Amino acid sequence: MNKLTQSVLVASLLLAGCSQISSPDFSSQMSAPVTSQATLLPVRSDIHQGTLANGMKYIVLPNAEPADRVSLQLIVHAGSLDEADDQQGIAHLVEHMAFNGTEQFPGNSIIEHQESLGMVFGRDVNAMTEYYTTSYYLHLPDNSERMLNEAFNMFSQQASALTFDQQELEKERPVVEEEWRRGLNMMARLGTANRRITLAGSRFGDREPIGDMDLVRNIGTDRIKAFYQDWYQPNNMTLLVVGSVEASQIEALLNKYFAPMPARDLPARPDLTVPLPEMLTFDTIQDNEITTEVLSINLRGSQAVVYTEDDLKAELLNTLSMTMMDNRLHVQYQSETDTISKMVASAMPLASGYSNNRVMAILKDGQYLSAMEEMFSEVSRYATHGFSQRDLDTARNSISARYRTIADGLEGARNSRQMMRLFNQIRTGQPLVHWSDDNETVQRLLASITVEDVNLHFRQVVHQRAPLVIAQVNTSHGNAQPPAKKIEQLWEKALANPPAAVDQQIIPDKLFTRTPDATKVVKHQQFGEIQKWTLANGAQIWFQYSDEVSNQVQLRWQGYGGTMQLPQSERRAATLAARNLSAFGYGGFDSEALGVINASHNIRQFPYVDLSSQGVFGTTSKDAVEQWLQNLNLMLTKPQVDKEVWQAKQDFIVRSLERRKDNPSSQFNEKIDRLRYVNTPSIQPITADELRAITPEQLLAAYKTIFGTANGHQLVVIGDIKADRVIDLASRYLGHLPAGQSHHEPSLPKLAGGRHRVLVEGGAEPQGITSVLFNADYPFSDEAEYKAYLLSRIVSTRMREQLREKAGGVYTARFGISLERSRQQAYGMISYSHQPERADELKDMALNIIAEIAANGVTQDELSTVRKQIIRGLQPEAISYHDRYRWLTQMAADDQYQELPGSYLNWLKDVTPADLQPMASTILSTNNVIDALLLPEKKS
Repeated sequence: MNKLTQSVLVASLLLAGCSQISSPDFSSQMSAPVTSQATLLPVRSDIHQGTLANGMKYIVLPNAEPADRVSLQLIVHAGSLDEADDQQGIAHLVEHMAFNGTEQFPGNSIIEHQESLGMVFGRDVNAMTEYYTTSYYLHLPDNSERMLNEAFNMFSQQASALTFDQQELEKERPVVEEEWRRGLNMMARLGTANRRITLAGSRFGDREPIGDMDLVRNIGTDRIKAFYQDWYQPNNMTLLVVGSVEASQIEALLNKYFAPMPARDLPARPDLTVPLPEMLTFDTIQDNEITTEVLSINLRGSQAVVYTEDDLKAELLNTLSMTMMDNRLHVQYQSETDTISKMVASAMPLASGYSNNRVMAILKDGQYLSAMEEMFSEVSRYATHGFSQRDLDTARNSISARYRTIADGLEGARNSRQMMRLFNQIRTGQPLVHWSDDNETVQRLLASITVEDVNLHFRQVVHQRAPLVIAQVNTSHGNAQPPAKKIEQLWEKALANPPAAVDQQIIPDKLFTRTPDATKVVKHQQFGEIQKWTLANGAQIWFQYSDEVSNQVQLRWQGYGGTMQLPQSERRAATLAARNLSAFGYGGFDSEALGVINASHNIRQFPYVDLSSQGVFGTTSKDAVEQWLQNLNLMLTKPQVDKEVWQAKQDFIVRSLERRKDNPSSQFNEKIDRLRYVNTPSIQPITADELRAITPEQLLAAYKTIFGTANGHQLVVIGDIKADRVIDLASRYLGHLPAGQSHHEPSLPKLAGGRHRVLVEGGAEPQGITSVLFNADYPFSDEAEYKAYLLSRIVSTRMREQLREKAGGVYTARFGISLERSRQQAYGMISYSHQPERADELKDMALNIIAEIAANGVTQDELSTVRKQIIRGLQPEAISYHDRYRWLTQMAADDQYQELPGSYLNWLKDVTPADLQPMASTILSTNNVIDALLLPEKKS
């Protein structure tokens, strides 16, 4: 089971510190230098590869899922690393301009044309610029000759016929700037700073794909065109095609649209060497908004791009070593020490041919030198004493299960996923190995690695790689950092004086010593492909078979009631107990034991409690469904609380709450929530005093009240497993639960009424965020939900056209209307980031759109376009596993079968703009509004 105790904060900090930069050259994939004895990884045989006379490469993968559909991706092998010093950000700007005017499609008409064909911008049409590549993709509505010609024609226009109209360029510059502005948050800043430090002295450190905004704002058209002309050449492109096509079809289209393009010599590629110092180095990242300070030890080194089995084994050996250390640290840091709240370890890709083994610690206070000494000691401990066979078995089981799951997930996968798999292999410079071959090789190599191999490797990494120590601290603590010489002395001392080895507890082999007896099924119903069983204790099992994702099963235990069934004083306790259950353990097993016992099963489980419902959801493989249900049974019947762990979590959360005042975004969101949920105190931001008042006994009592019964609960199962297996296991592990009292969906307090204004001025970044939240009383019904979804889609499109494409002031405007049955209210939101100086101008535009639709409704053309897109997405071949799971979950909660999406499609074909007008008029002209604006701190 995945360690749910790794908080969202820790995951975010890890991401902020990652330097994941992929490898460039597809053309050199199988030309890496290898010894004559090396075993090359096999290139898959089910793809058709070729090269046109002008050097353009292509890959065709026939795939029948979904039927009669095709996905295409045009890859230009040039990204931000290929920009000249005066072109930083231009690869990305060119990508944007590819949708802003070609010889055949002036202005934004290429997007309009794509939408007229039934594609949705963002979902079916998009593009991406990264370090090595710029790529464009299309998911076509069908595989007709006409549609394929349309796709190839549009791609060829973007590849060779951009016009770079000056007016369109000036309109698009601020859109790119807004995309950059969206990343002006603390976590993005920390990520950028970490990359610049870990990759210092290389081209990677100053070539972020988003670019230099001063250049983006001012660079002349000639330098933009120069990048396009240098790199957008057929001999620098690869076309991926996945779907219901023949290679001969694609070759004919390539010859028609791309073969006439002449090849051209490409500029020299830049040097991408990453210098690695031989001595310990120390650097700091300072930020005014940092509230949780972090130290990291970065052990950077060379790691070959994987071409051979030896390369793959070396990568697995490194991953195993860091996984084993992370597992050990997870156990040791369930509770805080005097200086450290939590410590984690990971193996991170750094750049092509390089890796970074990172150990990170969340600091408890400002004792930086003591925290470094503690971190160094832990690294030294495991470099000296090594890991145990149990450590290896646990990590190997976890990694093995993960690779099996990836392989199973790709078996029979849809076009988009298959295409992304190929693209990722290309962008990481690896051979195009079939997932089943990859999995088979990994399993074999994992089995060949011994604990002695891992211990030797880890020892070599620690002693041979010079550490880079990074402190992420609040600016006010910048001067409190120790000198690098002192840190180096601590490192050498720790390596020479390792602490003693840590003993490990004895852990049972399994959760249950005896399989429970099956219980009685009192009722069985079948609705087409869906089956429903009712057990004697009132629990229901809803099941639908699906082999769309091979060997994967999605499960959800759910019931109405939630915290609303508790007194106000106990509601927060129930929510906190569910969030921390896996940290406390259950069934007499602590989190270490659960991690070891569940390691080989690749189980994902997430308990939750909200206002109106509670449950546990997750996924696993079909052979591990019993293990999933055993864990669920113990979560429900034998929860436990660890007082020491709870004390540590309280301390950590309280410190975060106390520091939140220094973060403008936190203050902004907190003020909104306190207004919006004024009638629901238990979901408003918690205070330190409220948190401190919650005892372990209250956590356990509230959790047992919420989760202690079966009546009125449903187990929803969808996936690649037989029905008789599902009901047999469910009756054994859920049928013995006490029936208890069933709860209906509770009525929830109304959202805030009246008009409110929120203005927060803080932070130094030139970013404004506008959020307009609104609500209106509105009776819930299925038809009302249909209308709200249609209105959301149409208004979102109109906002994109006006705020992004016309005004050039917004990258993405979020808009949506939702209906909530438990409140009998409709609520919605407009939200976007923007240049601070344009706050009033852009908000006026957004509100004018809302007012126009409230007064006059939507047009028939808008409705027809969105209707076409929705119908296309709800065809049988396009309906996904996740769609079915979502529908089945709602049917089970309502205890009512519905034939979806048939009823919706029947309604959709007859709906008119006039049918939507009453809802638009009511909801979009409401007087219940929170008008919120976040602006930078004013300068005196």
